[in-house]
Amino acid sequence: MTILLQVLEQSYTPNTPWERRKFTFVNTDKIVGMRLDGQSGIWLDLSRPGESQRLAHTSKPQEAIYFLLATFSKIAECEHTGGSWVIGHDGRTASSLVATRFPR
Repeated sequence: MTILLQVLEQSYTPNTPWERRKFTFVNTDKIVGMRLDGQSGIWLDLSRPGESQRLAHTSKPQEAIYFLLATFSKIAECEHTGGSWVIGHDGRTASSLVATRFPR
């Protein structure tokens, strides 16, 4: 079972057009922590020391915790169902989180 989670490959401003944003995917098995930066950013700490990835940047700081919890929920749902999944989102809103099965 593999679950891949979409993360931002580079920093961008909230005004950066969708077409110019770059994303990559990380295996959720490598996530050792999730944290908020207090300024709308949600970060994943990965298993290699000092390695982190920006999961998303919400439009308001108070929305970041909801995005973080929704991400935990989506990962748990995929683990419970079993199989391999890709979890994607728009990088800003928790309601955009979508999980899709993929063949292994």
